[in-house]
Amino acid sequence: MVGKKIFIVEDDMIIQMFIERILDNLGLEVMGEARTGDETIAFLENNRPDFILMDIGLAGDKDGVETAEIVNKLYQIPIIFLTGNSDKPTLERARMTNPVGFINKPIDEASLISLMTKFFNE
Repeated sequence: MVGKKIFIVEDDMIIQMFIERILDNLGLEVMGEARTGDETIAFLENNRPDFILMDIGLAGDKDGVETAEIVNKLYQIPIIFLTGNSDKPTLERARMTNPVGFINKPIDEASLISLMTKFFNE
């Protein structure tokens, strides 16, 4: 797991900083963060993380699901969704993008560590 590169897409700076601290403690490299789908796509034009943690509900023109669809089409980078919005239609849209997993907000440190460990040990 040490040295893997992560990109965080989260429009809440406090949540983003919390996630970054946990990932740093795990030895993962946070190579950047974005607040919107457009920032994400622009970043990925020149950078390739090993995976993306992406909030489903993003500010801007594209939500996390729309952004994930573009990422899948152009770059095929694994995505783990962060969501505080767990209504059935939103989750069904998100599932259609074939994410690695989901983490519900409020984010629980143990759940994030468990998912990261599982993902990188498969």
